[in-house]
Amino acid sequence: RTIASFLTLLWRNGALMGTSPEQAFYVKCDEETNPPEVIDAGQLVVEIGLAPVKPAEFVIFRIGQMASGGGVEE
Repeated sequence: RTIASFLTLLWRNGALMGTSPEQAFYVKCDEETNPPEVIDAGQLVVEIGLAPVKPAEFVIFRIGQMASGGGVEE
């Protein structure tokens, strides 16, 4: 919820495209991004997609939290 609230604020300030937050970004943290083997390994994966204002493809980030630290994939 905190990530979505922050991204909604960015969208309202004109940093993301779309006529609604649903068109501007998505946050996915579910059983698809966190299957049992990921959970059993003590990890949490969140996928965030953004539609930037400048013409570009949807930008997708996968953020992982592990017991030993974190990581980001683009």
